[in-house]
Amino acid sequence: MEERDYGYLLSGMEDFSPLLLRRLLGLYGSPSRVFKEKSLPVGPKQQAAFEAVRAAADMLLKERDAWEGAGIRWIWCEDDAFPERMKELADSPLGLFCKGMLPPEEVKSVGIIGARSCSLYGKNMAERFGGELGEKGLSVISGMARGIDGIAQEAALKRGGASFAVLGCGVDICYPPTNRRLYGLLEKQGGLISEFKPGTEPLPYHFPMRNRLIAAFSDVLLVLEAREKSGTLITVDQALEQGREVLALPGRVDDALSVGCNRLIKQGAGLLSSSADVYEALGLAPAGEKADAAQPAALREDLKAIWESIGGEPKHVEEMLEENGLSLGELSLKLLELESLGCIRQVTPGRYLKA
Repeated sequence: MEERDYGYLLSGMEDFSPLLLRRLLGLYGSPSRVFKEKSLPVGPKQQAAFEAVRAAADMLLKERDAWEGAGIRWIWCEDDAFPERMKELADSPLGLFCKGMLPPEEVKSVGIIGARSCSLYGKNMAERFGGELGEKGLSVISGMARGIDGIAQEAALKRGGASFAVLGCGVDICYPPTNRRLYGLLEKQGGLISEFKPGTEPLPYHFPMRNRLIAAFSDVLLVLEAREKSGTLITVDQALEQGREVLALPGRVDDALSVGCNRLIKQGAGLLSSSADVYEALGLAPAGEKADAAQPAALREDLKAIWESIGGEPKHVEEMLEENGLSLGELSLKLLELESLGCIRQVTPGRYLKA
């Protein structure tokens, strides 16, 4: 067997954390030397797992070959294709499973995370930032979870961008099942990545582990909505430990879904207000804005007044009637014109939001 094969066998041992495996490699010098030891300096449960892997080595390698034949690659940490960003981690995995592609090294990556049960405001911001950043050629990284994660990733893909999901299960498992469509799109326009072997179920303790990889893949991390005690903040902690910059979306002070983000800003995270903030954090020149009639500066004063009266939450026609002193017919025509210019969109009957 080659060192790569020994590395694969070691990476699949139960109860051996990536950090412990790295320490064993540091102690013995190579995967083959670790594997050939009769007894390791570990506990009885881990020693039993080690012996079980050694006994099943041939079967496990054939299993890996079968997965690779089905389009699931295993990338060893010494392979040229192994991401440079992963090598910065003290507890970097010995290998990654990938379905589709890995994020290109030469392309800047933006992690977008947030609440699973997000608000309409959070949904709209996830669509906005995921779409804008994906369209401009940045890699959008997240965990394919319900809510902010999946919405941002789907928006990036819809706009022709690339997105990559780091999973807390095997790459052959779509979790949550409701994201089946997104799962298929990611395989074609990006990739599905995991340190867990195919067939591994999405167990709760896997997700804090995968969060460190989301942070590692991200050159900057965007937090769009988070409660006071949110799993999202685990990824934030990982990103800060890894020296990544974190930008948080501000929200209303009385909104439970914005408590986490507002607190992050108070503690020193960057304030996320537009894509320009992301480009600045990445050290890139801001993406050019469209200089057409859809820009508020180019609007007629009557249309601009209506556009400016619509805030971050959907606004009903009745509210706009009171504020602008127009008849229903006049307002409807102006809303239709703004909609045709791409400045606003109707999210529910009679309710409009800035595009």
